[in-house]
Amino acid sequence: MARRTARGAALATAALALVAGTSLAAAASPAPAAPHAPAKHAESIEQLPYPVDPSNNAGWWTPLDVVDGVTYMAFDAPAAEASRHEVHLAAKAADGEWTVGCLRADDGSCATFLDDSGHDQPSIVVDGDGTIHAFVSMHHVPWQYYRSATPGDVTSLVEASADLPDQGVPMTYPVTARGTDGDAYVMVRGGRDEATVRDGRLYRYDTATDAWSRVAVFASGVGYSVYPDDLEVGTDGRLHVLWEWHRWAAGPYRHLGSYAVYDPADDSWHDAAGAPITTPVAPTAGGAVVYQPFRPGETMQSDAPTVQTAKLAVHGDTLAGVVYRYAEAKADGTPDRFDVRFARFDGTAWQRETVIDAESLGDGIDTVAALDATSAAGVTRAYAVVQGTVDGRVRTQVVRAERGLTGGTWRFAGLGDVQVGQQRLAARTLRTGPSAGADVLYLSAAETGPTSGTLFHARVPRTGTPIEGSPLADVVAGLRPR
Repeated sequence: MARRTARGAALATAALALVAGTSLAAAASPAPAAPHAPAKHAESIEQLPYPVDPSNNAGWWTPLDVVDGVTYMAFDAPAAEASRHEVHLAAKAADGEWTVGCLRADDGSCATFLDDSGHDQPSIVVDGDGTIHAFVSMHHVPWQYYRSATPGDVTSLVEASADLPDQGVPMTYPVTARGTDGDAYVMVRGGRDEATVRDGRLYRYDTATDAWSRVAVFASGVGYSVYPDDLEVGTDGRLHVLWEWHRWAAGPYRHLGSYAVYDPADDSWHDAAGAPITTPVAPTAGGAVVYQPFRPGETMQSDAPTVQTAKLAVHGDTLAGVVYRYAEAKADGTPDRFDVRFARFDGTAWQRETVIDAESLGDGIDTVAALDATSAAGVTRAYAVVQGTVDGRVRTQVVRAERGLTGGTWRFAGLGDVQVGQQRLAARTLRTGPSAGADVLYLSAAETGPTSGTLFHARVPRTGTPIEGSPLADVVAGLRPR
C-alpha cells in the first residue's frame, strides 16, 4: 500500500468520526499552581471517563502516543471474568473529545487477557500513515499484536500477530517508537530458553510495504536475559536503545544499565561516544555502552547493587541522559532503598548523580518502579512516583524534577494529587505545532477503587526555564501519616 498523504487530516477526521465507539467530552481542569510558580508553567490534568483494571501497572511500557494533535492512550480495562482484563484504546482529538474502543476478538467481542500486573500491559505506536499498532499481554508468549483497519480508529483494532517475523518465539516487554520517516518500531525480549538465552530484538514496520521485519538481535549472551527499558527516536532519525541485563532466566534486580544507538540510514550501531559497535552486544561490552557498571562486589549473580527501570531523555538529536532507579546493597546482600539517578555522557565518560535520594525522603517513603524522562527547549525533566503508607493504605505521588540542559540543581514539584494505591506513568514531548516542547503524560492510578482505578491525561508546558520548585520533602508531605 502506498504511503498516505494528508496524514494530519486523516487522523483528525478518524478521531472525530468513530461511530462505533463511545465518545464524550471531558473538560480539562487546570491543576492549581503553587503561589510561587509562574502561570506559564501551570499544568492541566484531566481524568478519563473510563475505568482501568487494577492490573494496569508497568514500568517498561509505552501506552501513550501523540501524533498530529491526537493523543492515544492504551490501558487494561475491567473484564466480566475474574483475573482477566480487556485492552482499550482512548483517543483525544484536537478539540478535546475522547473516543474509546477495545481490541476485538474474531467474533467481534472485546478480547480478554490474563491479569499479570507489571508484565501483561499494552504498548502502542501510531505509524506515519495513522495505523495504530498494539502489543499486548506478552509475558514470555508468542506475539500478541493488533492493528487498526482504519487510520486513527481506536475501534477497529484486530489481531494481526501472524504478520510478524520469528513466529513461535516467546516475547516479553514490547517497547515502541515511531521513526522520523513514519515507520514503526518495537523492541522486545525474545526467549531461547533451550539455549539459556533471552535476547534483545528490534523490529520495524515499513509503511511503504506494510510489512514487519527484524532489524537486529541487538543484545545477547548465553546465560543472560535482556530487559528492555526504552526506545526513543531523535530528530535525526536515529534510534536510542536502552536495556538492562540479568542472569538467565529472570528476576527483579538487574545490572549493567546499557545504551546504544541504531541508525536506520545505514543500518549501523554505535555506543554513546559514537564509536561503531557490533551486534549482538554482549553483557561484557563495557565502555561507553554501559551507563551503570558493576560496583565493587556486584556480579550478575548478586541481587544488589542493582538497576531497576530506566528511561531516556533525548533532546533533539542528542542524548540528554538516562533516568533510572538504583539501589546499593545492604549488609545481607539485599537491595537497599531505590534512589532515582541520572546518567549523562559528557563526550568521554558516563557521569552519574542522584536526583532523588530515598534516604532523604524519611522512614516509610520510597520510590517505585515508575519513571519517565523528557528533554526539550533547554530543559530536562525526570518523572517519578514516590509512595508511603497513610492510615494503613499505600498512597502515591507523581514527582516532577527538572533542570537546565547543561546541568545545575534539580527542582521539584508534584504532578496531580496524592492517589490511593500504586501509580504508573508514561511521557511524550510534543515536537511540532503551537505547543511544541510541552509534555503529555499518562498517569495510571489503577487501585483508587475497590475493583477498578482511574487514568489521567496531563499536559505540562515547557518554556525553556526550569520551575522555581519546592523542597522535595514538601512535595511528598501528603505521603506521611498526620
